[in-house]
Amino acid sequence: MEPMSFYSEHKMVNSSTLWTQSFVFLNLSFFLVFANIAFFYLYPLALDAMGSGHEVIGLVMGLFSVAAVISRPFFGKLVALKGEYRVIYCGMAVSFIASLSYLVITAFGPGMLLIRVVHGIGFSAFISASFSLVARTFPANKRGEAFSAVGASLLSSMALAPPFGELLVHKWGFSALYLAASGSIVLAWWAAFMAAHSFSFSAEVDQKTVVRYLPLLKSRSFVVLLISTLIFAHCQSTVFNFLALITSEKGVQSGRFFFAFCFVAILVLLTVGKLIDRYGKLFFLRFFYPFLSLGILFIPGMIDSSFFLVPAVLYGAGIGILFPTHNALAADHGSQSEKPAIMSLFTAVYDTGFLTGAVVSGWFSAITNLDMLFLITGSLGFLGFFAVLKSK
Repeated sequence: MEPMSFYSEHKMVNSSTLWTQSFVFLNLSFFLVFANIAFFYLYPLALDAMGSGHEVIGLVMGLFSVAAVISRPFFGKLVALKGEYRVIYCGMAVSFIASLSYLVITAFGPGMLLIRVVHGIGFSAFISASFSLVARTFPANKRGEAFSAVGASLLSSMALAPPFGELLVHKWGFSALYLAASGSIVLAWWAAFMAAHSFSFSAEVDQKTVVRYLPLLKSRSFVVLLISTLIFAHCQSTVFNFLALITSEKGVQSGRFFFAFCFVAILVLLTVGKLIDRYGKLFFLRFFYPFLSLGILFIPGMIDSSFFLVPAVLYGAGIGILFPTHNALAADHGSQSEKPAIMSLFTAVYDTGFLTGAVVSGWFSAITNLDMLFLITGSLGFLGFFAVLKSK
């Protein structure tokens, strides 16, 4: 018997509304787990206070993503064997222990690197299980709306947690930041528990389930989607990592762009999900890819002018559509028993794009300049657009 989600099969198919009590709690758990990650966007400040150089900061921050990507296939298999909620709880427990462990780290060393690896593994477990849960719970005609809601939760946490973390650091130091991050995991566990128990579901799993990744790559449409996902995530990561640098270089604040694009993206995510399901995920993916690309291309020329809203709105609209469409299209592939493998592979590629967006884009900006980095990244986005044009 396959692992069941928190909905019964009848509820999953016939429910006319997405926003049940269970789905609200599930989104709250997404928000809180990603708040934990977003709090640690400020960890470079702690590393700098410890006297670490930029190369050490890059190593420490990147190690988290490396561990998350490498461990993802393992957790896809574990989800198929043990069920989503068991892996979610396991990932949260590991993340909680890692978050508390930052309290005892006072200098760069093996202990710090170990904690980053463990933290990345805990996050990877949560991602594998939670995205599989959404993919298996909702039918194809609900997935665009479902992943739009999840995207709004993630983006909200990334917009709110860092400013709140800065306030905590300013008033009480980095220990307060680590305690807040740990507390967010405790609350996330409670939210996941409430989601799981809002409806009765079977926790039985098939111990004979065999997860194989290579056969999934025989699907041409899935491979094209993975290529597009890598490009999309790389573009996102480049903007997230280097916008503050280019705005500083041009003598303006990055906050106004971040606020504008987050506002637009969340608004789009909360309003367009049903339309994505109604008129087709691939249609929206193709139509809005140029929005993302043009938004990035316009940043060097407009970020320091009164027209900064143009790239912010274009980029925000692109993020608001491309996140749920990529996720929903991935979830449409494979059978129910293959969803854990499909979503683990998909999210591993997504996280790889965030890694290359930091490392490769950093290398490229060092040998050229920031303006050229954004122009090339925007152009790369059009490669993703042309790739999905070939998809069926």
